Amino acid sequence: MDGDQVFADTSGFLALMDKDDSHHAAAVGDWKTMAQNRCVLSTSDYVRLESCSLIQRRLGAAALREFHDHILPVATIIPVGEDGFERACAQWRAAQLRHLSMVDLTSFDCMHRGKIPRAFTFDRHFQEQGFAISAG
Repeated sequence: MDGDQVFADTSGFLALMDKDDSHHAAAVGDWKTMAQNRCVLSTSDYVRLESCSLIQRRLGAAALREFHDHILPVATIIPVGEDGFERACAQWRAAQLRHLSMVDLTSFDCMHRGKIPRAFTFDRHFQEQGFAISAG
């Protein structure tokens, strides 16, 4: 796991930030393990926005500042871009998968393009798409 690439999902970030989250202890443990193993963390600009919005709404301004100042700086931000958005739309149209969000679909696309095999997440959809799950 030393130097492995990991894609951080909103569910991983939320569990890490929210002490009342049922996955908080696992997220903290995984976060420490990823740091010790010098994992290369990435996320998308869509996940960053979704995470910021949810952290602000659920946990408040202080938590958002903590996330912005101490968690986000360790992640490389992958821009989804117009092409990534259109690929996600095409995938959604082909499958009409109601249970997959556009953010999830763009995350899968970022992971495929970046050859990122693992996700820091508690969202089972990543495993269903063939990615290893770092969280939990």
